[in-house]
Formats: sequence, C-alpha cells, structure tokens
Amino acid sequence: MLSNNDIEKRYRMAVHAYCEAVDHLDSAQEFGEEWDRVLLARTEADRALSALIRHQRKHHSVPMRRPTMDTSDCVTDEFILGDQGQSGG
Repeated sequence: MLSNNDIEKRYRMAVHAYCEAVDHLDSAQEFGEEWDRVLLARTEADRALSALIRHQRKHHSVPMRRPTMDTSDCVTDEFILGDQGQSGG
C-alpha cells in the first residue's frame, strides 16, 4: 500500500506534467496531438487527486504540505479540476 507521501508525490508529478503539457501548447506544431496530451495529463492529475483525497479521508491524514518541487504556479484544486460550471469562464 502506498503511503500518503507517495500519493502526494504522484499527485504533484501529475500536476507538473499537466502544466508542462499546457505550456507546450503555444509552441506545438500539431495542436490536436498536443491537446490530446493535455487531456490525458489532466485525467491523470484528476485521478491522482482523487486517490489522494480518498487516502486522506480513509486514514484521517493531514492535508498536503508545502510542495518540495517547483509547482507553485499550478498547484491548486481549481486549476486541475477546471471549470465546474461556474459562470464567467
């Protein structure tokens, strides 16, 4: 069974991969292929976040600590989960 730290690390890596995929869209020659990579990375980040939340609830773990890798520009639930039906987006 994975520890909370392992699950947090998986989530942070998934968010980082998602951010990189989104950043790469600007320079992509084949937008469709890159968009597919973005969607795949987002799906993985969503799965990783769900696994982290399930683990924390099951084990009454504390919320995530400060990141140890540089993901400061994109580590928020809102960024990963995207538009959930809010107006103005």
